[in-house]
Amino acid sequence: MDLTVSGGGKRLGIVGDNGSGKTTLLRIIAGVTRPTHGTVMVNGRVVPLLELGAGMHPDLTGRENVYLNGILLGMRRSEVSRKFGRIVEFAGVTEFLDMPLKHYSLGMIMRLGFSVAIHVDADILLIDEAWGVGDVGFQAKTMEQMRQMRNHGASSILVSHDVSILRQLTDEILWLKSGRIAAFGPTESVVKAYWAVAPQRVQ
Repeated sequence: MDLTVSGGGKRLGIVGDNGSGKTTLLRIIAGVTRPTHGTVMVNGRVVPLLELGAGMHPDLTGRENVYLNGILLGMRRSEVSRKFGRIVEFAGVTEFLDMPLKHYSLGMIMRLGFSVAIHVDADILLIDEAWGVGDVGFQAKTMEQMRQMRNHGASSILVSHDVSILRQLTDEILWLKSGRIAAFGPTESVVKAYWAVAPQRVQ
């Protein structure tokens, strides 16, 4: 498969059963994995949200981890400093900032990692099943942030089994089945085809 990925506010969803190749495709786009066949052309700054909390150190404080993770994602220290207040407020961890990360709950770590990532000025955002992060209020904030990023020209590629999320945040969907393309097209038509072959799924 040959694939070109760029900014411009495009919104692509990827669906498929477990093991169909969804995460592998995101890892290839992110440059973490090399494709065995075909080519992937990426135009722009990619920010992957594949493993939230990856790169954070449990013995460092939340404050220190914001800088560490931000720099690992390609931000300059001055950029992290400028966005620091927004990152912390979005994550909802202000009162725990100077506490070592090992004392955070898993949900707090994931919220902090997610918040740092979505405050990077990305051209392309890769999101793999990150929608379980936080409570309903946090998820609503996340969707609003995604909309704002799109308004500023960022494209997104979203892997999710949540049809309601896909309908809200994607324009087209790629359906993968055993590593091959089963369908590609407008979100609603592909969602209907995907669910038609597995009516036992909860919509």
